[in-house]
Amino acid sequence: MDDFARSLDSLDSPGAAPRPIPVWLDCDPGHDDAMAIILAAYDPRLQLLGISTLVGKALSRHQAISKKEQQQKLLPLAQVTRNALDVLSIAGVVGVDVVQGQARPLLRPSPLLCPEIHGESGLDGQRRGRTTNAQRPPDAHAARVLLIRSPEGGPVLPHGGGQALPGKAPVVMAERIGAFLAENPRAAPVRLICTGALTNAALLLMLYPELHSSLEIVIMGGALGVGNTGPVMEFNIQTDPEAAKVVFEAGLPLTMVPIEVTHTALVTPEVLGRLLTSRPGISKFKVLIEQLLTFFAGTYREVFKFTDPPLHDPCAVAYVADPSIFEVEEMRVDIETASPLSAGQTVCDVWHQTGRPKNCRVARSMDVNAFWGIMIDALDFADIATPLR
Repeated sequence: MDDFARSLDSLDSPGAAPRPIPVWLDCDPGHDDAMAIILAAYDPRLQLLGISTLVGKALSRHQAISKKEQQQKLLPLAQVTRNALDVLSIAGVVGVDVVQGQARPLLRPSPLLCPEIHGESGLDGQRRGRTTNAQRPPDAHAARVLLIRSPEGGPVLPHGGGQALPGKAPVVMAERIGAFLAENPRAAPVRLICTGALTNAALLLMLYPELHSSLEIVIMGGALGVGNTGPVMEFNIQTDPEAAKVVFEAGLPLTMVPIEVTHTALVTPEVLGRLLTSRPGISKFKVLIEQLLTFFAGTYREVFKFTDPPLHDPCAVAYVADPSIFEVEEMRVDIETASPLSAGQTVCDVWHQTGRPKNCRVARSMDVNAFWGIMIDALDFADIATPLR
C-alpha cells in the first residue's frame, strides 16, 4: 500500500476529516466543462481520478464532417481532448490524466456539435462585450491567449503534470477506477460525472458489469420540459440517445441535473464582479476566465436570447460535492430513441403516471448563491496554483 492509500485509510479513524469522494469526469470541453474540470480538481471534498473526453462542442452541430475534411483539420474529438489538457495546464492541476473517448455515438452516424455556443475551438474567448487588457484575435481559443514563451521563443502551454493517455476511454476508465478501488476498497462508490453525451459511460457499463456495484452516475443533461437543441431535447442526451438509454436502464444509482436547474446558474455581471474581486488584484488567470465567460454570454444572447449565460456542467460536480444545496425528486425517466421529432427526449414521469419503477433522482432546484460560492472557491484555488503570472 502506498503512502497516499495509507493516508486515505487514516481518514476512517474517529474524528478524522471525511474521506474525499472519488470522481471521474467524462466531458466534452466546452466553456462550462472547463469550469467543471476546475471544480472537480479543486473542491476539497472531491478526489479527481481522471478525465475522459468525447466529441461534443467544437465545430458546427450542423456540419457533416467528411473523411477528406477529417484528414485536413483537427478532429472534434482531438480538439476537445486538447481543450481538457489546456484547462488542466492553465489551472495548474497536477497529476490528472486525460483519455480520449468516443468520436461517434453508439449507433448514429454523426454527433451533434455546437460552435454557435462554444465557438469553433470549443473554448473560444471573448468575442464582444467589454474589453480587457489581454489582446487576442477575435474568437481565439482563449486558453491560448495567455501563452508562456519557451526558451526558443515559440509559444507553449504550461504543463500541469497530466498527460493524454493511450487507449480508449472505457478501457482506461475501468483500469484506473478498478486499480483505485483495489487500493481503497472503502472509498467506493466512485462517482462518474458525465457532462457530455453518455457514449463513454454506456460502453463502460456494457463492457465492465463487474464495476456496476462500485459506481454512481451523476449527469448534467436532460430536460423535464422544453429542450435546448430540439423542442423537448437537451444537447447531451440528443447527441447519443441510445447511449443514454443504456445508462438510464442499467439500474445503477443515477442523478440527473437537467437544464431547468442549470439555467438558474447564471453568469450575471454581479457574479463576474464577485469572481474578479474574490482575491486581491486581477490576475491573468481571472482575466482568462472572464474572457471565456464573456464569449459564452455573447453567444447565449444571440442564440437563446438569455440576458446572462447559464453555466451548466459544474452544477453536476457541485451536486457530488454538496448535494444539500439541491432539491431532488425520485422519478421514472425513460429515453425516447425512435421518434424523428423527439429522439433524445428524457421522458420524466413526474406524477408517477406510468407505474414504471423509479430509476433516477432528478434535481428540481439549486441554491444558486451556494453554488457560486463553491465555484468561486475552486477558481480561487486555481488562481493560486496557475502558472500564469
